[in-house]
Amino acid sequence: MYNFKKESIIFLSLIFINFGCESKRDAIGADNEIIVICSDVDKDNVASFLSSIFNDSLYTPEPEPFYVLKFSSPESYSKLKKQTNIVVAAIDRDSANTGLKLINNILPEKQRKSMVSNDPIILAKNVHANHQMFMVINANSYEHLLGFVDKKRDYIKKNFNEQFNFRQSRFLFSQNNINAIGDSLVAEFGWSLDLPWGWNIVKKVPDSNFVWLGKEMPYQWIGIGWSEGSLVNSELAVGQYLWEWPKNNYKTIQFNEYRFVLKKASNDNFSAWRATGIWETSDLIESKGGPFRSYIFYDNKKDLTYHLNYLIFHPGKSKSIFLRQADMILKTFKTY
Repeated sequence: MYNFKKESIIFLSLIFINFGCESKRDAIGADNEIIVICSDVDKDNVASFLSSIFNDSLYTPEPEPFYVLKFSSPESYSKLKKQTNIVVAAIDRDSANTGLKLINNILPEKQRKSMVSNDPIILAKNVHANHQMFMVINANSYEHLLGFVDKKRDYIKKNFNEQFNFRQSRFLFSQNNINAIGDSLVAEFGWSLDLPWGWNIVKKVPDSNFVWLGKEMPYQWIGIGWSEGSLVNSELAVGQYLWEWPKNNYKTIQFNEYRFVLKKASNDNFSAWRATGIWETSDLIESKGGPFRSYIFYDNKKDLTYHLNYLIFHPGKSKSIFLRQADMILKTFKTY
């Protein structure tokens, strides 16, 4: 019989705990991977629950989840406990359940009993490493756990996404990763974008108010355009402007109706719209495509409508992490 090594973790009776960071190293592993530690008997139910929580997907056009679930046995806990995102789970109450044995070793009895009777989810930070998300699921049944999907989904996603953005921003916008072309964009066009190293200017068309930026490995493009007046007063006006924009500027690129979504975006400074969907080349000889993201907003101080567009071409490979990085870059856009 396998005996778990006793782990000393103190969980207070709080849903969210922020552990001290002073003596720990940074968590390791990919920021978009969640290591799920549970027994085989619970795997399907835990996978179903987590998929209903982390339900955001990128259509490329095939759906690609923003977070990848990677399952491992409870016996691997000591080796994996310093990963970036950890979920330890037990549902089946059989005493032979190795996942339940693990939870019995890492949680005090009072906490375990409270979870089984009430909220079965604890979300903590920095338990074994800095900048780590650590979640424990201890439910008395699958039905018990399902009762908390709608209650906890936004809260859990918010905390995981905030950590993802923090960890990624340290890499993207570190002093060693600053791109010098940012200063030239401010001087020439009156706006700035925090661009990491590797991004270059592909094309500038001042007369058409269009700048095209690019990066390789994988191929990524950011297009920035601006027009006089407000073009964001209605969904119809925004949609018409957006639909014609790639053909007018990229020339050989167009948007596809498949999975096209246009909706208002939250922005404290501007009236903004956000669009997602699939782009494709209009050249039948060399067919390419992939996901895109756009932000369209009106700057009333300049009386200009800006369009920030991101495209990626990375066939057969994961794209979601690059799209999320691009989202962070686009949100650094400022006008002067």
